[in-house]
Amino acid sequence: MNEHKPTSNNTGNINGGKDNYLKGLNLQEEYSKFGIGNIQPDEIITNIHDCIKQGEEIEKESKNIFPVEVFPLPIQEIIQATNQSLTFPIDFISVSILYSASLAIGNTHKVEVMKSWQESAVLYLALVGQAGTNKSHPLTFALQPISDQDAKTYRVYEKLKQEYDQAIKLSKKEREQQGIKEPVKSVWQKYIVSDFTPEALAEVHKFNKRGIGVYADELASWVKNFNRYNQGAEQEFWLSAWSAKPINIDRKTGEPVFVAKPFISVIGTIQQGVLIDISKNGRTQNGFIDRILFAIPDSLQKQYWSETTISSSIVASCKNILEKLLQLPCPLDDTLTPQAEVLTFDTVAKKRLLEWQRSNTDQCNNAETEAIGSIYSKLEMYAVRLSLILEMLRWACGESYKQTINLQSVEGAIQLVEYFRKTALKVHNIISNHNPLDKLSSDKQKLYEALPAVFTTEAGLQLAKTLGVPERTFKRFLNEQELFHRISRGEYEKRI
Repeated sequence: MNEHKPTSNNTGNINGGKDNYLKGLNLQEEYSKFGIGNIQPDEIITNIHDCIKQGEEIEKESKNIFPVEVFPLPIQEIIQATNQSLTFPIDFISVSILYSASLAIGNTHKVEVMKSWQESAVLYLALVGQAGTNKSHPLTFALQPISDQDAKTYRVYEKLKQEYDQAIKLSKKEREQQGIKEPVKSVWQKYIVSDFTPEALAEVHKFNKRGIGVYADELASWVKNFNRYNQGAEQEFWLSAWSAKPINIDRKTGEPVFVAKPFISVIGTIQQGVLIDISKNGRTQNGFIDRILFAIPDSLQKQYWSETTISSSIVASCKNILEKLLQLPCPLDDTLTPQAEVLTFDTVAKKRLLEWQRSNTDQCNNAETEAIGSIYSKLEMYAVRLSLILEMLRWACGESYKQTINLQSVEGAIQLVEYFRKTALKVHNIISNHNPLDKLSSDKQKLYEALPAVFTTEAGLQLAKTLGVPERTFKRFLNEQELFHRISRGEYEKRI
């Protein structure tokens, strides 16, 4: 007799087949062997389904799956389609869309938590993965509508610049004869900036008060360049920018720059092995790292190319959603300062946010270390900011009137924050468990172990010579700030 079993080609009937199969068993007889009373097969099947569901929830919890369901349906469709056709990791395309929405909203809207406390949609984000794991392409896709906007404004800039260059060559009399007004130098009003100093960034922001976005393809390079020109000043700039504090830059050449209400969102990519670099120079102590939300997909690997073509309707949907946000007005007052429309939480949403905040506060107070407590503390601001972004996305997708921020947006923001909590802890563990000696070659490890706690350059050179380490190599070795502290000229101490 042939035995009929559900197959993978008949997935629509698998659940029904499983139920019928279970009902056909003499389950009562089997359960009686274990002393279990009169239980009906339907009850047993229900219990099995509950166990499966609990198992799936436990698995989801342990895997830290990105909560795509927090997005409006059109965004979910974009995420799933790009994952299937372009092999974009779910976490990366989801976070890229969050960033693009943040930048498109800019200074047009804020959310009020309580009187005198408002938050904007500013985000600092990092996509973490090894080379070849498709980090940059999701960003390019999600930012395309904004890049197209920059391309349009650049063409306008080029035309105005050409007119300015021609007019400036004419004398005042010639301009009057031709009916040309006093020429004004043109500027390019753009959103996305990739290569910059704080001064240059402030200059760009001065002409686009709506807001700008930093895209650092290699996040580590962005951080490494912090103190290229001003020791310590650039890092302070980014700490302040995250909190939307006014930008006030006095320059030795050129006019000073003042931006009363800055909006600068940041995103970049980084390899997991390079996370150590962005934690150097006290960035784990001053709260800089805590301001970054990390997207780290579980079990991320390079994928095979897909032969599935992405639908043009998906590309158009992403463009339409972001363009709707980009078309939002950003009114300026008499001082040319943005006057954002301020949304508030409705009663139910505010109650849920306060409940979560109390729970998060308890986790802050009971955190194992001060560093972990600091991470949790920053998540509170992000819960508010992500609530605003989700509400605005739902409005752009036709699922909200954006009169207030409601419970659905708050619940979604909380789910996102819990995802980012886990990734932040993963980054914290990577940084905390880092031992600078591990990356050294065996000869340098032997030399470091042989050096006394405090030594002179001369004594170190003699020891290096006996171990076969060249003089030039040893002197470069002394520049490793994680390993050595220079006490005075020619005298060092080991840090480990």
